[in-house]
Amino acid sequence: MTAPAAGATRATALRRMKTIALALLLLSAALLVLSHAMGRQGIWGWVGAFAEASMVGALADWFAVVALFRHPLGLPIPHTAIIPANRARIASALADFVGHHFLAPKQIVAKVESWNPAVKLGEFLSERRQLDALSKQLQSWAHAALGALDAPALEQELLAITREQLSKWDASTTAAHLMRSLTEGNHHQRVLNAGLVQVGRWIDQPEVRQYIGRQLSAMARREFPKLTWWVDKVHSTDEIADALSEKLANAIIDELQAVLNEPTHPLRARYAAEATRLMEGLETDPDLQAKVAAFKQQLLDSDSVNTYVRHLWQRMRDWLKQDLASEHSVGMRHFRDYAARIGEKLKTDTRWQNLANAQLLIAAEHIAGVLRNVAPGYIHQTVLSWDTRFLVDEIEQSVGVDLQYIRFNGTLIGGLVGLLLYGVFQLPLFR
Repeated sequence: MTAPAAGATRATALRRMKTIALALLLLSAALLVLSHAMGRQGIWGWVGAFAEASMVGALADWFAVVALFRHPLGLPIPHTAIIPANRARIASALADFVGHHFLAPKQIVAKVESWNPAVKLGEFLSERRQLDALSKQLQSWAHAALGALDAPALEQELLAITREQLSKWDASTTAAHLMRSLTEGNHHQRVLNAGLVQVGRWIDQPEVRQYIGRQLSAMARREFPKLTWWVDKVHSTDEIADALSEKLANAIIDELQAVLNEPTHPLRARYAAEATRLMEGLETDPDLQAKVAAFKQQLLDSDSVNTYVRHLWQRMRDWLKQDLASEHSVGMRHFRDYAARIGEKLKTDTRWQNLANAQLLIAAEHIAGVLRNVAPGYIHQTVLSWDTRFLVDEIEQSVGVDLQYIRFNGTLIGGLVGLLLYGVFQLPLFR
């Protein structure tokens, strides 16, 4: 049920209960009038006593109930309209109550811990129907979010923010830290090995050797035309270039293999020294740092780079929109598969459960602490911002039905007390 519909239902129920309470009061008044008309003798004396006392009880409880919300009959009687007069105190009390009793970190952490959220999450993600529903909801949200990004002004703003952050980025320091991480773990030698292997594979390709041979032949004919003319008389210059290319390629491959097989090869030492020198320069050399910063800024100011980034962003955004609009979304399929695997792990693997629960407890404690600091102030300000009539109506509709039972009870109990007192005074002791 929506909030307006629920409010209308509560208001209807409250009006009905008020009508019944008023009807009981009018019935008591009618009985009182009737008993007086009959002389209040015999049974009518008992009826009159009941009706008179029930009217007093009904009116007293009506006054008490109405005094909570407004001035009875509009008269400014002291200590009435209690809720409107104490709105600030109610707001503070409600805020403190929620902050201290509902958002106490220890209580929330204990509740979360007893709940074992990792297992619950695992069971949820392991249920295909629930996972499909979650996936569809996330897909809808993501598609709507991408649609909100489909605006030229927003795109320009995002690019401007990105450029601003990149302009502040100290690229030389980052590069130095990266190189230090590589050298400390000796990863730079592995990078060298991978590069040498790729160079060897490239040189070992027949088409590369033929290309080198053609370039050698072309250079010889260009630089030494007379010599190559005489050589062609005896032997083909192209064949000599091809043979030289083969020898050159084999020599390079042999040298690369030697570097790969010898950890102490001089080339490795020079490579490590240059890496160290470059790393130290990135950290301490102002000229090198300025060159790196200038190169970075040149890239950021480049029209071609900006155009490429803008087109890349547009293609990525269009692909995501198209994928998220499809019933067979690739991204959502990967999400479901990954979430299902996580769910199975959380449901069956105690190590995963312990790790997940530990993180969730930390998050719960942090969120509870944040909410405990923020929620009371928010509740206090929200209640104070409400219109007084709105606040009174909301509270009255929430508890007013139960308060009408006080009026019912007052009418009935008052009448019974009236009967009791009438009976007592009928005893011979009081005659």
